[in-house]
Amino acid sequence: MHRAFLNALLLAVVVHPPTAQAGGDEFVIASWNLENLFDTADDPAVDGDEEYTPDKPKKWTKERLDIKLKNQANVISKMKDGKGPDVLGVCEIENRKVLEMLVEKLAPLGRKYEIVHKDSPSERGIDCAILFDSAIFKLADSKFHHVDAGKTRDIVEADLTRRDKTLYVFMDHWPSRHHEPPTRAKAGDTARKRLDEILAKDPKADIIMLGDFNDEPIDPSIKDHLRAATTAANLPTGTMLDTTAHIKAEGKGTFVYQNKWDQLDHIVVSPGLLDSTGFQWKDGSSQAVEFPELFYQPNYPDALKRPSTSYTKDMFHKNGYSDHLPLNCVIIQ
Repeated sequence: MHRAFLNALLLAVVVHPPTAQAGGDEFVIASWNLENLFDTADDPAVDGDEEYTPDKPKKWTKERLDIKLKNQANVISKMKDGKGPDVLGVCEIENRKVLEMLVEKLAPLGRKYEIVHKDSPSERGIDCAILFDSAIFKLADSKFHHVDAGKTRDIVEADLTRRDKTLYVFMDHWPSRHHEPPTRAKAGDTARKRLDEILAKDPKADIIMLGDFNDEPIDPSIKDHLRAATTAANLPTGTMLDTTAHIKAEGKGTFVYQNKWDQLDHIVVSPGLLDSTGFQWKDGSSQAVEFPELFYQPNYPDALKRPSTSYTKDMFHKNGYSDHLPLNCVIIQ
C-alpha cells in the first residue's frame, strides 16, 4: 500500500475505548526493543553474534555494554514516576546473562524483578523476554511459541496472577522488514492461535500483547492475521484492540526509517481488558515514552529528531539508548 494513502487512512482513525473503572490499583506495563543488547562473548552455536564482540569493527567491549545498560536502566527507572514498570517486555536481547545484568542495574528501584526467557532459534541469536515484579504478580505459567518463519524469535508468554485473577502477557518480535510480509503473517497466525485457545476457555480473559511487530497498525499481519482493530467501536467478538494505533494516526511512530516515522511497536489488548471485571486497560494510557534524552537531532536539512541509537554503523554513541522508543500503558485492578 502506498505510504501516503496509509497515512491518510490512519489519520482518520480515532480510538474511542471504554471509560476506565474508577479506583483500583494501577500498574504500568512497558515494552522496549533494546537494540542489539548482546554480551561481549562469541557464542559458537550462533552465527550472527560475532558483530558484537571486542575484536570486530564495532569494538563491543564490556565498557560499552556497561554504558548501554546504564543508559537503558536510567530510562526504565524513570517510568511510573521513578518507580519503574511493574511488567516490562523486551526484545533484541541476546540471552539471560544480559537480562540479569539489566536487572542488577535496576536494583536501586527496590523491585523484585523476575525473568521469563528462553533462548530462541533466531539466526542472530536474539530473543524476547518478560520481566515482572514478583512482589506484585505471581508467575502461574510461561510458554514459548515457535514461529514457523525461518530462524526467528519465539513469542514469550507469561501468565501472571494477582488476587486470583490472571493477566496473560505476551512479548513479540516478528520478522524484520528485510523479510517478506508472509513471514510476519505467520507470526500473527501463531499469536492468534494461542489467543484463540485462551479465549475459547474464557472469552473475557485479560490479555495484553506487546512488542515490535515490524508492521504498521493496518498491515495484514496485524489487521487480518492477529485480528487487531484500530478502534474499539463495534469491536467484533474476539477481536483485539491495538491501543497504540493512535500514535501513527497522529503522524508519529516508534522508529525512524528513511527520515519517516514508522509505527512498528504495539500494545494490543483483548476485549476482557476493556470491561470492568478483573484487570482493565486504562483509557488513553498507551503511549510512546518520550523522555528528552531518548532523542537526537541529525545534522542535515529537514532531518527528523529520532530515537538515539547506540551505533551509527560502527560508530558507538555514549549517549545512545535504542533505535526504538519504548511504549507503556496502565492496567487497573
